[in-house]
Amino acid sequence: MYYPGCYSRGVTMCEMILRLTVVVLIGSLGFAQSAGTGKPAASDAVTTLTSKANSGEADAQVKLGDAYLRGEGIAQSDSEAVRWFHTAAERGNAEAQYALGSLYAIGKGVARDDTAAANWFLKAAENGSAKAQYNMGVRNAYGRGVAQDDAQAAKWFRKSAEQGFVLGQFGLAAGYANGLGLPLDKAEALKWYLKAADQGMPEAQLQVGLISYKGDSIPVNWQEAKLWFEKAAAKNNPDAEFNLGLMFENGTGVERDATKAADYYRRAVEHGSATALSNLASLYQNGNGVPKDSAKSIKLYTMAAEKGAPTAQNYLSGAYLTGNGVPKDITQATKWMRLAATSGLAEAQCNLAILYQTGNGVQQSFAEALNWYTKAADQGYPKAQHNLGALYGNGQGTPVDFVTAYKWLSLALGSGYKDSQQALDWLKPKMTSGQISDAERQVTEWQMVHKQHNAL
Repeated sequence: MYYPGCYSRGVTMCEMILRLTVVVLIGSLGFAQSAGTGKPAASDAVTTLTSKANSGEADAQVKLGDAYLRGEGIAQSDSEAVRWFHTAAERGNAEAQYALGSLYAIGKGVARDDTAAANWFLKAAENGSAKAQYNMGVRNAYGRGVAQDDAQAAKWFRKSAEQGFVLGQFGLAAGYANGLGLPLDKAEALKWYLKAADQGMPEAQLQVGLISYKGDSIPVNWQEAKLWFEKAAAKNNPDAEFNLGLMFENGTGVERDATKAADYYRRAVEHGSATALSNLASLYQNGNGVPKDSAKSIKLYTMAAEKGAPTAQNYLSGAYLTGNGVPKDITQATKWMRLAATSGLAEAQCNLAILYQTGNGVQQSFAEALNWYTKAADQGYPKAQHNLGALYGNGQGTPVDFVTAYKWLSLALGSGYKDSQQALDWLKPKMTSGQISDAERQVTEWQMVHKQHNAL
């Protein structure tokens, strides 16, 4: 079963924010439609609006552009929408500037142009549009039409957030949470996540739930975590549904109830969570909260693996390697193992390294073994650290390097991998006191770097 704690998809601040970016054009005028025809009804309001727009009233020009864009009360025309938005934008109207930036961003009525989009969003942002300020934050975070600049992104997110715009609040919180363009400050992150969560944003509610669960800048509070997960789940947030499933499966802050866990996993699957599909497969595999069904379990694992869930890919690699529920097939085992390893799953990286080291299902390559062991070892996976130390000690895939061997074996031993003690006992007599001191310094440096990384 994957991750015996709470989970959120491993995405960067920029990726998470960009997913939430939607083109929010100005509000619909809500003109009536002709009954049964689907075509705009004749509208005295549009006639009046056109007259005002032609006389130079910027607000009327914006509303007329919106009417053309939506085809409400007038024949739909992207080109006319762009013309009227452009006219009002040139007069300094922030709504028109934002709308024009949005059209350039998606290529509607104009050729898609990130630079032009950024220019118009910037004008609107400088004129106080919270939506535009948020979009400038995204564009600076991602380098879309402007230079990538986390500090500028944070500046615009703050301006948007201080106006109460929920996406701006979320962007600012993510900046503090990840130390991007701002000092790393979990308390400030929570403050702004809460503001967005209180406005009903499910992604922010999920983050508050995760912070409450982990005790990140606040005391652990599983009941509070459950409350926020439930709020986000009520809006069909799959990560919140998944985390509620984990809580009920593991009995964390709630009475253990595998049936409820399965229900939450199903909901998360319906809303797009491949990881929940993998966990649901595990329940069927073990008959936990659902009838035991090995065939269904394999089917669900395969569906999850095909959707990119590393845990499911890793499970299938082991199943095909050992013939557990499926015929033994080293080709299938290697395929799924490689996909899981490429996704960053340390266990799969270590297992793939073993295949390369032994030449099982792949052409033997100590260099490839060294590569995959290193990836897993850098994530703190003890077995990989031990095996990597052995490769350096024996000069397999690399020149003999006792210092590096000692470093990885010591780290593995410190993580509880007992076999490393015997390897170190063999290695130490071959080293000088200076080499041992150097290796121990590298161990300390590695631990410090990874302690700081884990704090993020």
